[in-house]
Amino acid sequence: MLKKLFVILIFAFFAMAAISVSAVRATQTQDAMVEFKDNNCVACHARLSNPYRLTSRYAEWHISTHKDKSIGCEKCHGGDPAIKDEKQAHAGVVAPQDSKSRLHQKNLPETCGACHQTVVNSFVESRHYQKLKDAGLGPSCSTCHVHMASQVLYTPEETAQMCSTCHNSPNKLMPLRPEIPQQANEVMQAIRRANTVVMWADRLIQQAEAKKLDISEAKKEQLIARAVMAEARTSWHAFNLDVVRKKADDAFEMSNKVKDSLRARLYPQQQ
Repeated sequence: MLKKLFVILIFAFFAMAAISVSAVRATQTQDAMVEFKDNNCVACHARLSNPYRLTSRYAEWHISTHKDKSIGCEKCHGGDPAIKDEKQAHAGVVAPQDSKSRLHQKNLPETCGACHQTVVNSFVESRHYQKLKDAGLGPSCSTCHVHMASQVLYTPEETAQMCSTCHNSPNKLMPLRPEIPQQANEVMQAIRRANTVVMWADRLIQQAEAKKLDISEAKKEQLIARAVMAEARTSWHAFNLDVVRKKADDAFEMSNKVKDSLRARLYPQQQ
């Protein structure tokens, strides 16, 4: 009898926990949508169930960083979210394939630059941008970041594959250059390695602070390493791979020293 009662109590506990989590998530979702309560783009598209192309785009936006940062549809697509009439609200909205669209590949750097100016400044320095601007043949923001940055190239393998579509594909106009995807893979490996060690050092700093250790010098060095790491990520968009690799390696060396010095203090028995 006691065993049966115990099992019932356990099930009740987990059921209540699940309900509590669902309630919290629902509240968070409602709170996040408060700022869009007068946005007719959101209100209308939230009710649509067809066509798939529109409803999937809305769902994509709903879980995006853009939505979390209060960026509505009109910021990129145009239109007027204050108007309820469908035709009037869509005035000025054209398909991305249209050269007048803010989402046309040639216009994306300007559109994205409204918020991501540092990254776009790096991109416009690249030969890719010159090809895009002059002939419309180069990659643009959505090539790697897709719609609303819902998919971003993170892994070295994904990056090399993307570079291969132009630089190492027999079906493209460009000459075969297999060394370019390989170099891109290696640079992404350098970025990933550096980023991992930067995060490792950050966690050790948190542990040291929790133990009230004086780590002011380590924090200064780590601040510089994080800045160099940020420069490496931004510089990637200019596609000067040698420069990016150098910055990533510098960040790795800086944070590695911070990591080793903190581990020596936090875990002297392991040294």
